[in-house]
Amino acid sequence: MMRLTQTVRMQDTHGGENVEAGAAKEVAVPEEVGTSGELCKFCGMTDCPMHSAAAKAETGTGTLAQDGPAVHQMAGVPVSIAVGGIIAIIIVSHLFLHFGKRRGMSATYPRFDLLRLPFVKRLVRGSGFPMLIQSASIALFLLVIGAGLFGNQRVNIAPVLTWTWWWALLIFAILGMGTAFCAICPWEGLSSLVTSLSLKSRRKAIGFELKWPRWLRNTHVALVLFIVLTWFELGLGVTKSPSMTALLAAVFGTMAIVTALVFERRSFCRYVCFVGRIQGLYALFAPIEVRPGPSDICKSCVGKECYNGSDKAVGCPTSLFPGALTENTYCTLCTECVRSCPHDNIALNVRPFGADLFRKVRFRMDEAVLALSLLALTSFHGLTMTPSWIRMTELMRAELGLSSHVVFTILMAVMMIVPIALFWGVSALARRLSGDSSQDTARIFRAFAYSVIPIALFYHLAHNGMHFFMEAQYIIPLLSDPFGQGWNLFGTAGKTYDPWMTLRTIWWMQITFIVMGHVFGVMAADRIVRVLYAERGPAFRALMPLIVLMILYSSFSVWLIAQPMEMRSGM
Repeated sequence: MMRLTQTVRMQDTHGGENVEAGAAKEVAVPEEVGTSGELCKFCGMTDCPMHSAAAKAETGTGTLAQDGPAVHQMAGVPVSIAVGGIIAIIIVSHLFLHFGKRRGMSATYPRFDLLRLPFVKRLVRGSGFPMLIQSASIALFLLVIGAGLFGNQRVNIAPVLTWTWWWALLIFAILGMGTAFCAICPWEGLSSLVTSLSLKSRRKAIGFELKWPRWLRNTHVALVLFIVLTWFELGLGVTKSPSMTALLAAVFGTMAIVTALVFERRSFCRYVCFVGRIQGLYALFAPIEVRPGPSDICKSCVGKECYNGSDKAVGCPTSLFPGALTENTYCTLCTECVRSCPHDNIALNVRPFGADLFRKVRFRMDEAVLALSLLALTSFHGLTMTPSWIRMTELMRAELGLSSHVVFTILMAVMMIVPIALFWGVSALARRLSGDSSQDTARIFRAFAYSVIPIALFYHLAHNGMHFFMEAQYIIPLLSDPFGQGWNLFGTAGKTYDPWMTLRTIWWMQITFIVMGHVFGVMAADRIVRVLYAERGPAFRALMPLIVLMILYSSFSVWLIAQPMEMRSGM
């Protein structure tokens, strides 16, 4: 590890004067970054680990723009660590397939009901509980809109709070708490306030109760919205624009309120919200669940208050029957069923990771397409922040004479179509290799798609973790001056803070996440293929092409994190 001591001076790239970015300090530079001796043109450091570079101009010259905003790139995972990760992926896959015990899936698993804890039960069963836990998120949501629309467009808390904190930490929250964000969602909270005109009751006081169209009772609307958001986020650079961040937040909030006013229950949460549908798929792996108690109590219940509601609660807002709930996918953890059940027969359990995924027996095409699209778009997100993306887009623009937005759209479409096509091809090959014609390609495709959920989840964690732990500190000075108006509310404005995790630690965190995701993906694939095939021989032969594809995709994820990665925020 080479260590340098320097006084860093930053150039205000928007036309301001040179300002001190920090006093003389000792900076650790990993050996793997290189020792070229080149000075960073922005921070002045030798072998700067962030590899500062100017945003590329539309001409595609690749030179440093004198007036453009600085784009800071974090060095990718060193080759030695990346190669080690790929070797680990291959070895783990081989060992699992060779020595793994083909045990049947147990119908039960260990769990602990959090509602056994008296203080948790009193809190959750309180009539004001939903608004109590949603109040903080509603306040932050309004802060984002206010700062984004009315604050300084260069110094503003809205993008950092939205994209570096909420969007990055959301995936970590799902890993630990499933769909818990749905329970504190500001969009749902505001919808309830508007339709109920009450801080406690969720029962509708105004609005219509139209049925959601049957042909839209799937995840397609949510997927389209997620694709649109990704296009805006990456194609138009929304993550760097306070006003566009605020407008997007306001648009989705308005959609939630209007849908709640027009349609019955919370159709927005069930069929429209892309955040909820992403959480729902990932939550198949999460260790938190809402489940009914003894089935005989639910069967003998006359009122079915958990669905129909009672004087204490409105019943399930996403039209689920909690008495027969077996998966997390569409449960929002709102706990309305806990408050409405007259028999106290609903549990809020902690359970092993992957419980739903490893016991999955029913496979839906819309969820399969969403899972593969999520995998593709997450990888696409990482790819657009690498030098390879810049070279590829500049080459296409030069050769085809297309605008940057057209090139971006084409490559985004290709990135989504290729994984789906590959999985369809692997499914067809698995059908042929199995020698069992009882399963058609479409059903194999639907089932195989669920095995990528852990791979997508853990790559998402690796990518978001890098952004969060390198950029989360930027919020500290903004807490004192959220609107960029020169305030210093808490004495932190104008100060610089180091990243919360070292670069080497982030590298190991990323590679560990990807290997873990692959391991869980292989486990899920093994259990899923045994749902399709009762005999071991056909199951093993059908599994082979899927495992090869999973190895290739996990290796691609390792390659992505080995590339220099553009940071969202400025230094």
